[in-house]
Amino acid sequence: MGLKKKLLTSEFRKHFPNTLFDEPLAKYSTFNIGGAAAFFYKLKSTEELPSLIKFCQTHKIPHFLIGGGSNVLFEDKGFRGLIIKIETRNVIIENTEITADSGVSIARLIQISIEHGLTGLESWTGLPGTVGGAVRGNAGCNGLEAQAILTGALLLNPKNGSIKKANNKYFHYKYRYSKVKETKEIILNATFKLKKSKISGSEQSAMIKKMHKIRIEKQPFGATCGSFFKNPSVDRSAGYLIEQVGLKGKTIGKAQISQKHANFFLNLGGAKAKDVLKLAALAQQKVKEKFNIVLEPEVEIVSFRLCKANSNMI
Repeated sequence: MGLKKKLLTSEFRKHFPNTLFDEPLAKYSTFNIGGAAAFFYKLKSTEELPSLIKFCQTHKIPHFLIGGGSNVLFEDKGFRGLIIKIETRNVIIENTEITADSGVSIARLIQISIEHGLTGLESWTGLPGTVGGAVRGNAGCNGLEAQAILTGALLLNPKNGSIKKANNKYFHYKYRYSKVKETKEIILNATFKLKKSKISGSEQSAMIKKMHKIRIEKQPFGATCGSFFKNPSVDRSAGYLIEQVGLKGKTIGKAQISQKHANFFLNLGGAKAKDVLKLAALAQQKVKEKFNIVLEPEVEIVSFRLCKANSNMI
């Protein structure tokens, strides 16, 4: 351990005693890929976040926020800074609005809404990850995107520690994009507008099971991050383009382009980030050659040498 890391480890233990050191990142990513993070912190309360961010800024420690780890690929060498895993879990229901902390999983959010006789989230059945990641990336599933139901969110400015409420328009939503991807503001919680359900909770649950079954039939499950590339257009999906260049089922090392859906990359067991990245580069190359279309990753690659503080949440 280098002198700087020894000093930082001592400081973390002093100010944030629950910090983990050299924590394997593979178990925090749905890809099950990634080396160790030098420092790792499980955030249980948003009140701790400003001081954590300030600590990183003061000591010039790269930092990165994750939620469910469903849209992220960690490098094999890990991460030399601090990974903050958001595990805040509060949910509040007021009439037909539901406000949830960033760390609440989408699956739990759907279940709670049903228990309170609300509808509007069912289309997100099978969507991995957490509220924070869904709002930040304008996540979509079965035709429902975050922008359609979000009324507002509570944001933390990592530069000065200020907290503010932002409405839907503030996010400047586009396909898999929101303004906070640029501003690096951190979503603390979000409020969604739903409706009173006209059917029973058991009927809603049956409907969700049916939707989940359909999703399983269309998309592979296992160690994957979901869609790897953004769809370049409405009429040409990334999966279609990759399939057309003959890469469905292509394997490099222990990483594979799914035979069921070509925009899903799988860890067959023991895959390395470098294997996935080689597959991604091959898909981009072949699609560019045949269609003159550049595929843009939807997955965020977290580099070992992230050179500046970053407050994204995946």
